[in-house]
Amino acid sequence: MASWVQTLLFMSILFPALVECKIRHYHFAVVLKNATKLCATKAIVTVNGKFPGPTLYAREGDNVLVRVTNHVQYNVTIHWHGVRQLRTGWSDGPAYITQCPIQPGQSFVYNFTLTGQRGTLLWHAHISWLRTTMHGAIVNLPKKGVPYPFPKPDKEKVIVLGEFRNFRHLEACFCLHRMWS
Repeated sequence: MASWVQTLLFMSILFPALVECKIRHYHFAVVLKNATKLCATKAIVTVNGKFPGPTLYAREGDNVLVRVTNHVQYNVTIHWHGVRQLRTGWSDGPAYITQCPIQPGQSFVYNFTLTGQRGTLLWHAHISWLRTTMHGAIVNLPKKGVPYPFPKPDKEKVIVLGEFRNFRHLEACFCLHRMWS
Protein backbone atom coordinates (compact mmCIF):
# COMPACT_ATOMS: atom_id res chain seq x y z
CA MET A 1 0.00 0.00 0.00
CA ALA A 2 2.80 2.42 0.90
CA SER A 3 4.56 1.81 -2.44
CA TRP A 4 1.33 2.64 -4.33
CA VAL A 5 1.01 5.95 -2.47
CA GLN A 6 4.68 6.74 -3.08
CA THR A 7 4.25 5.99 -6.81
CA LEU A 8 1.19 8.24 -6.99
CA LEU A 9 3.03 11.06 -5.21
CA PHE A 10 6.03 10.63 -7.51
CA MET A 11 3.79 10.73 -10.62
CA SER A 12 2.04 13.90 -9.40
CA ILE A 13 5.43 15.61 -9.08
CA LEU A 14 6.50 14.51 -12.56
CA PHE A 15 3.18 15.36 -14.22
CA PRO A 16 1.59 18.27 -12.31
CA ALA A 17 -0.85 18.99 -15.18
CA LEU A 18 -2.63 15.75 -14.36
CA VAL A 19 -3.32 17.04 -10.86
CA GLU A 20 -4.38 20.56 -11.93
CA CYS A 21 -7.07 19.48 -14.41
CA LYS A 22 -10.59 19.64 -13.06
CA ILE A 23 -13.92 18.15 -13.96
CA ARG A 24 -16.37 20.96 -14.70
CA HIS A 25 -20.05 20.07 -14.20
CA TYR A 26 -22.86 22.01 -15.88
CA HIS A 27 -26.58 21.39 -16.26
CA PHE A 28 -28.56 22.67 -19.22
CA ALA A 29 -32.35 22.61 -18.81
CA VAL A 30 -33.91 23.20 -22.22
CA VAL A 31 -37.12 25.15 -21.57
CA LEU A 32 -39.58 27.52 -23.24
CA LYS A 33 -39.54 31.16 -22.17
CA ASN A 34 -41.50 34.17 -23.36
CA ALA A 35 -39.25 36.82 -24.85
CA THR A 36 -40.10 40.28 -26.15
CA LYS A 37 -37.92 41.52 -28.97
CA LEU A 38 -38.71 43.72 -31.98
CA CYS A 39 -42.05 44.72 -30.40
CA ALA A 40 -43.32 41.14 -30.34
CA THR A 41 -43.59 38.55 -27.57
CA LYS A 42 -43.24 34.88 -28.38
CA ALA A 43 -42.18 31.66 -26.71
CA ILE A 44 -38.58 30.73 -27.53
CA VAL A 45 -36.52 27.66 -26.67
CA THR A 46 -33.75 28.55 -24.20
CA VAL A 47 -31.16 26.94 -21.96
CA ASN A 48 -31.88 27.55 -18.28
CA GLY A 49 -34.35 30.27 -19.32
CA LYS A 50 -31.56 32.52 -20.64
CA PHE A 51 -31.18 34.14 -24.08
CA PRO A 52 -28.35 33.86 -24.96
CA GLY A 53 -27.63 30.80 -22.87
CA PRO A 54 -25.13 30.40 -20.02
CA THR A 55 -21.39 30.85 -20.49
CA LEU A 56 -19.22 27.84 -19.63
CA TYR A 57 -15.84 28.46 -17.99
CA ALA A 58 -13.00 25.93 -18.00
CA ARG A 59 -9.23 25.72 -18.29
CA GLU A 60 -7.24 24.01 -20.99
CA GLY A 61 -7.04 20.33 -20.04
CA ASP A 62 -10.25 20.34 -17.98
CA ASN A 63 -12.89 17.68 -18.51
CA VAL A 64 -16.32 19.22 -19.15
CA LEU A 65 -19.53 17.36 -18.34
CA VAL A 66 -22.77 18.99 -19.47
CA ARG A 67 -26.04 17.24 -18.61
CA VAL A 68 -28.73 18.43 -21.04
CA THR A 69 -32.34 17.76 -20.00
CA ASN A 70 -34.95 18.39 -22.67
CA HIS A 71 -38.17 19.90 -21.26
CA VAL A 72 -39.60 21.05 -24.62
CA GLN A 73 -41.57 19.27 -27.34
CA TYR A 74 -38.72 19.32 -29.87
CA ASN A 75 -35.69 17.06 -30.29
CA VAL A 76 -32.47 18.78 -29.21
CA THR A 77 -28.70 18.42 -29.65
CA ILE A 78 -25.84 20.75 -28.65
CA HIS A 79 -22.74 21.33 -30.79
CA TRP A 80 -19.56 22.60 -29.13
CA HIS A 81 -18.30 24.77 -31.98
CA GLY A 82 -14.52 24.76 -32.21
CA VAL A 83 -13.95 22.16 -29.46
CA ARG A 84 -11.60 19.43 -30.64
CA GLN A 85 -13.46 16.20 -30.02
CA LEU A 86 -10.52 13.84 -29.53
CA ARG A 87 -11.98 10.35 -28.95
CA THR A 88 -15.33 11.93 -27.95
CA GLY A 89 -17.07 12.29 -31.31
CA TRP A 90 -20.40 11.24 -29.77
CA SER A 91 -20.31 14.53 -27.82
CA ASP A 92 -20.00 16.72 -30.92
CA GLY A 93 -23.74 17.28 -31.36
CA PRO A 94 -24.73 17.00 -35.05
CA ALA A 95 -28.14 15.31 -34.94
CA TYR A 96 -28.36 11.95 -36.71
CA ILE A 97 -24.64 12.09 -37.56
CA THR A 98 -22.70 11.71 -34.30
CA GLN A 99 -25.65 11.29 -31.97
CA CYS A 100 -29.37 10.70 -31.83
CA PRO A 101 -31.30 13.79 -30.71
CA ILE A 102 -32.29 14.19 -27.08
CA GLN A 103 -36.00 13.50 -27.16
CA PRO A 104 -38.59 15.39 -25.07
CA GLY A 105 -38.35 14.39 -21.40
CA GLN A 106 -34.92 12.76 -21.87
CA SER A 107 -31.36 13.70 -20.85
CA PHE A 108 -27.88 13.25 -22.30
CA VAL A 109 -24.45 13.93 -20.79
CA TYR A 110 -21.90 15.56 -23.07
CA ASN A 111 -18.38 14.62 -21.97
CA PHE A 112 -15.27 16.15 -23.54
CA THR A 113 -11.81 17.46 -22.60
CA LEU A 114 -10.55 20.86 -23.72
CA THR A 115 -7.22 19.88 -25.25
CA GLY A 116 -4.66 22.15 -26.89
CA GLN A 117 -7.02 25.13 -27.07
CA ARG A 118 -7.38 28.53 -25.44
CA GLY A 119 -9.83 31.29 -26.15
CA THR A 120 -13.56 31.82 -26.40
CA LEU A 121 -15.60 29.31 -28.38
CA LEU A 122 -19.31 28.86 -29.06
CA TRP A 123 -21.93 26.25 -28.25
CA HIS A 124 -25.29 26.12 -30.04
CA ALA A 125 -28.20 23.83 -30.78
CA HIS A 126 -27.45 21.72 -33.81
CA ILE A 127 -30.88 20.73 -34.97
CA SER A 128 -33.54 22.61 -36.88
CA TRP A 129 -34.17 26.29 -36.13
CA LEU A 130 -33.31 25.95 -32.44
CA ARG A 131 -29.81 27.33 -33.01
CA THR A 132 -31.28 30.85 -33.32
CA THR A 133 -32.18 30.97 -29.61
CA MET A 134 -30.07 28.18 -28.03
CA HIS A 135 -26.46 29.37 -28.00
CA GLY A 136 -23.76 30.66 -25.68
CA ALA A 137 -20.02 30.96 -25.09
CA ILE A 138 -17.32 28.61 -23.82
CA VAL A 139 -14.44 30.49 -22.18
CA ASN A 140 -11.37 28.26 -22.32
CA LEU A 141 -8.71 29.76 -20.06
CA PRO A 142 -5.05 28.69 -20.18
CA LYS A 143 -3.75 26.26 -17.60
CA LYS A 144 -2.72 27.87 -14.32
CA GLY A 145 0.81 29.21 -14.64
CA VAL A 146 0.68 29.20 -18.45
CA PRO A 147 0.46 32.66 -20.02
CA TYR A 148 -1.92 33.73 -22.74
CA PRO A 149 -0.34 33.65 -26.24
CA PHE A 150 -0.78 37.46 -26.24
CA PRO A 151 -0.49 40.18 -23.57
CA LYS A 152 -2.94 39.47 -20.76
CA PRO A 153 -6.00 41.72 -21.12
CA ASP A 154 -6.85 44.16 -18.32
CA LYS A 155 -10.46 42.99 -18.40
CA GLU A 156 -12.44 40.37 -20.25
CA LYS A 157 -16.07 40.61 -21.37
CA VAL A 158 -17.95 37.91 -23.26
CA ILE A 159 -20.13 39.25 -26.07
CA VAL A 160 -22.42 36.80 -27.85
CA LEU A 161 -23.90 37.93 -31.14
CA GLY A 162 -27.10 36.34 -32.35
CA GLU A 163 -30.28 37.12 -34.16
CA PHE A 164 -33.92 37.25 -33.29
CA ARG A 165 -36.56 36.90 -35.95
CA ASN A 166 -39.97 38.48 -35.89
CA PHE A 167 -41.60 36.59 -38.73
CA ARG A 168 -44.63 38.87 -38.84
CA HIS A 169 -42.29 41.83 -39.40
CA LEU A 170 -40.46 39.94 -42.15
CA GLU A 171 -43.73 38.98 -43.82
CA ALA A 172 -44.80 42.65 -43.83
CA CYS A 173 -41.47 43.67 -45.39
CA PHE A 174 -41.80 41.04 -48.13
CA CYS A 175 -45.37 42.17 -48.73
CA LEU A 176 -44.31 45.83 -49.06
CA HIS A 177 -41.43 44.82 -51.32
CA ARG A 178 -43.84 42.98 -53.65
CA MET A 179 -46.20 45.96 -53.67
CA TRP A 180 -43.40 48.35 -54.69
CA SER A 181 -41.79 45.99 -57.24
